Amino acid sequence: MPSNVSFEYENAVSEYQQAASPEAKLAALQKMKSMAPGHKGGENLRKDINKKIAGLKKDIDKRKKIEKKKGSRESIAVRKEGIGQIVLIGLPNSGKSTLLNFITGVGTTVAPYPFSTKKPVVGMMDYFGGKVQLVELPAIVEGSSDGKADGPQVLSIARNSDAIILVASDKNQEKVLVEELNKSGICLNKKQEKKELKKSFTINAFEEQDLEKLREEIFSLLDKILIYTKKPGSKADYDMPFGLPLHSTTKDVARHLHKDFEKKLKFARVWGSTKFEGQRVSKDYELKNKDIVEIFA
Repeated sequence: MPSNVSFEYENAVSEYQQAASPEAKLAALQKMKSMAPGHKGGENLRKDINKKIAGLKKDIDKRKKIEKKKGSRESIAVRKEGIGQIVLIGLPNSGKSTLLNFITGVGTTVAPYPFSTKKPVVGMMDYFGGKVQLVELPAIVEGSSDGKADGPQVLSIARNSDAIILVASDKNQEKVLVEELNKSGICLNKKQEKKELKKSFTINAFEEQDLEKLREEIFSLLDKILIYTKKPGSKADYDMPFGLPLHSTTKDVARHLHKDFEKKLKFARVWGSTKFEGQRVSKDYELKNKDIVEIFA
């Protein structure tokens, strides 16, 4: 990491990467701008930040105009936030709300009658500092893919998600879910021609679960690793890890921080997957989950 970039600036970058909304991203960018180096060498960095700020402001204004046009109509769409978005899908009274409460503590209503969830409910699962968005979808039924129970809208969210959790208490429920997803163009775990592939697993929400193991299984659906960064002489930042694709390298971490860091990267030090703590590695070193990385450029 260049010595003229402050630790506070790095924290602002992390806040930007995991911001939960466009407004939060804008606030993080403005913080980055205020902490960016003021000398000539930081000119490109400041220009890049200003460009992103202008783009976000434009997007936010555009969204507000659209929402104003729609008036009071509610949208069933769910904006992606955090490291990744995973949906919980099930039949009526399958335990989706119970499961979401257990994992995230979001506090959604659990009711003994069917269709108690009228619209998507969002919760954020903490995974060692990383935030994974879990979305409980309204119940689907046999025939949802043909239009029943707002099926097309609900299934479109599943299609846009990064992965799917099937909430089913028996094989018959699971079969209905798989068939409805398949009919709507979504296949699970094994690629099918002209269908959207999603990683998935099935869970019975009414059986006792090991929360830590369940969080590991959920995170594994994203095919990502968590990476923590640190500045020389400082402790690692465990509050805002990066969520990067599997097989990412130290060069990818540098790029994630800023494109100029990738160009100037000399080497990195890594704690976790290396033979020695703080071992010096090349820019092409493949990182593992929960590694700590120190960038030198």
